[in-house]
Amino acid sequence: MTDIPFRAENVTKRFRRTTAVDAVTWAPRAGRVTALVGLNGAGKSTLLRMLAGLIRPTSGTVTRHRPLSAMIEAPALHAGLSARRNLEMHRILTGAGRARLAEVAELAQVTEVLDRRAGALSQGYRQRLAIAVALLGAPAALLLDEPANALDPEAVVHLRHLVRTVAAQGTAVVVSSHQLRELDGVADALTLLHRGRIRYDGPFGDFVGPARLRVRASDRDRLTRALHDDGLTAQPGGDHLWITPGRPGPDRTASRVFAAAARAGVTLVELSHVAPTLEEAFHQTIAEVRR
Repeated sequence: MTDIPFRAENVTKRFRRTTAVDAVTWAPRAGRVTALVGLNGAGKSTLLRMLAGLIRPTSGTVTRHRPLSAMIEAPALHAGLSARRNLEMHRILTGAGRARLAEVAELAQVTEVLDRRAGALSQGYRQRLAIAVALLGAPAALLLDEPANALDPEAVVHLRHLVRTVAAQGTAVVVSSHQLRELDGVADALTLLHRGRIRYDGPFGDFVGPARLRVRASDRDRLTRALHDDGLTAQPGGDHLWITPGRPGPDRTASRVFAAAARAGVTLVELSHVAPTLEEAFHQTIAEVRR
């Protein structure tokens, strides 16, 4: 059994003179949450639609080794039916058993609203119900396009937990979103699309980068020289310095900063550990590829 449920091979999609996706080869792995990010018009939704079989590529191939499900844009629910009837209808279409219906309802935390009309549910519950529908057939991959749109903070928390739970069960989960903050702490891997091409495809942590130390001192230049003498490189950033910790880690690096400041007779005003954000790494990478 492969841990790659689907693979796009040199896939291109053109709409008249516009190339939306350009020679993309991509194969997210099972058991991971892969964030698919990019500016508006980067080709994210078009790529997901080709993977789901909703549109055909102009060239290249999409191979689905195992079944996949997708939630593209708005949840595909019958507003006039109850949540239970929506699930039951799709259960029959997928051939899933009744036990599976109860299982996905519990997993998506929609059990308490099963007898309510789908159209009367909050946006958060509709999103969770749509994901429950998508999971009925036990797909090997789940594609989610902007699932956090219009969700309140509590619903976003539920969605993040659901996505992580589904991935932990061995499903390859792809989340396309422009709400980058919602992907922090959720994604294991990240793919960046820009103008239809993949500009990064790898571990989430490698894209975001390591945490840094922010240092402010009574004499920044003197501290910079003292740090350099100790083998530490400090980059200026306004009225402070940025230091990227090496091995064995930030605590040891912080101790070296304290020692260097003491030797130089410099007073430390601030020494803080700052975790990088996806937004910072994203905008920095976009700026680089635009050059």
